[in-house]
Amino acid sequence: MAWQDLKDEPTLNLLEYMNWRSDPQLKEDADDAFIVFCYRYREDLQRKTRVIARNWGYDSATADEIAAKAFERFYKYCSFKPGTCGKKDIDLCIKLYLYKIAANALADYRKAITRGNPWLGDEEIIRDLPDLDLMDLSTERKAILQSKYSIVYGALERLGPKHKIIYFTCKHYEEQLNDGFYLPKHLQKALREELQLSQASLRVYKKEAFDKVSEYLKIYGSK
Repeated sequence: MAWQDLKDEPTLNLLEYMNWRSDPQLKEDADDAFIVFCYRYREDLQRKTRVIARNWGYDSATADEIAAKAFERFYKYCSFKPGTCGKKDIDLCIKLYLYKIAANALADYRKAITRGNPWLGDEEIIRDLPDLDLMDLSTERKAILQSKYSIVYGALERLGPKHKIIYFTCKHYEEQLNDGFYLPKHLQKALREELQLSQASLRVYKKEAFDKVSEYLKIYGSK
């Protein structure tokens, strides 16, 4: 099943399919449902976040990043319960829920900015994982990392060179990202230009890469 086959599915069905994300055999269907879900509500959420972001002094690109973050959180936790909304219109319930997630994401972004920008301006595209031979590691630790590297490479080989570059670049700066920061705009621009991708496609490729690596680490990393 491709995501295009789900374009006319009722929203409640999409939500049900998205809840399959933890089942390896059904995860692809869940991801397809999520793509349709994003297309269905993206325009409305971006319009909302752009208004709020503008009031806080941020541009549309930042607002769209916030909207993308809201969708990611919605899918990651899938905690939306239609019966608790209190309104009969499911679309309105979902929009209100997404607005709340986006507002929290924007507050996190603003808080991160006030703590100071961690970027120095010299951040660059990363094309590979660190060379273990150049690191001061014990033999045991190096062997563990080498095994993990092999799994990561195996996962990315299932995708393509663009996924690989995006994964390595984002992974390199993951600590800052997890602390509420986004890749600096000049680095996002560099990735878009080199890989000839739109910002939306960049996010899709990133999600596909991290999902595939996570899947492989879960399957092969415990052996």
